[in-house]
Amino acid sequence: MIYPTLRATVHNGRIELLDDIPLPENAEILVTIMDETPLESLTLGEHLAAGLQDILLGRVSRTDTPQELSSHLDAVLEEA
Repeated sequence: MIYPTLRATVHNGRIELLDDIPLPENAEILVTIMDETPLESLTLGEHLAAGLQDILLGRVSRTDTPQELSSHLDAVLEEA
C-alpha cells in the first residue's frame, strides 16, 4: 500500500494538517520534524528517504497519548 505524505505544522503545541485530509480514528502516523534549511534544499523524495532511513536505524520515538506527544515535541524543539 502507498501512504501519502501529509504536510503539517505545529501550532500551540498541536500538530495541524495543512491539507484537509480525513484520517481514520487512531491512525498511526510518522512525524518527521524538518528545519527550514533542508526543507528548501531537499526534494520531498529525499525527505521521505531520510525518514525511512531513521526508521531502519531505530531513530524513532513512540508516544501513546497527546500529552506524551506534546512533551516529546517540547523536548525536541527546545534542542533545535
